[in-house]
Amino acid sequence: MSEHTKKHLISAHAHGSTLHITYHDKTYVIPKKIVEKYAVDEKVKKKIKKPKSLKALFDELDARFTKAGILLKGLRNREGLSQIEFAKKIHVTQANLSSMENGKRPIGKMIAKRIQKIFGTDYRYFLE
Repeated sequence: MSEHTKKHLISAHAHGSTLHITYHDKTYVIPKKIVEKYAVDEKVKKKIKKPKSLKALFDELDARFTKAGILLKGLRNREGLSQIEFAKKIHVTQANLSSMENGKRPIGKMIAKRIQKIFGTDYRYFLE
């Protein structure tokens, strides 16, 4: 969608001593005295963090986690299990499971085969 056709979510118009603000199809009339209390100066504007782009966010996640760790965490979440419950099922400690999910420890073939047996997934997904 081109820039000029996008609908702005917020619009404001000054009328005398009030400010009319439209946000999500509702219009609010606010006295200017109240609005002025919440004005943000340039120093504060510079401190407000701009949102990251999706590419930057996923690049950060790729650097932080391993593919196998993300798949392991996804499987655990899909099954609705806590780390402790999942760890008991695959016969590892919660600390080891956490390390595997966060990419700090490889999953290993033996544990991957346990996961396959219990959850019916291909063990090779968890090997890197």
